[in-house]
Amino acid sequence: MVLHMEKTAEKWVKSGKCDEWQEKWFEHYNATGKSEKWAHKWCSLDRNTPLDVGHAHVCHERVL
Repeated sequence: MVLHMEKTAEKWVKSGKCDEWQEKWFEHYNATGKSEKWAHKWCSLDRNTPLDVGHAHVCHERVL
């Protein structure tokens, strides 16, 4: 039986062109079978990079 289990991660990348990407996530499980999860993702592209229609230079996503 699992009394408590927790997983976390943080990833970050930056290229030579000033593009950045970061992701953080968390998962927690307890003995009752309940879980808590969230993730936060963020990216930034060089302002001089041409983008396809509908895309942005900075984007955020948060999932709870």
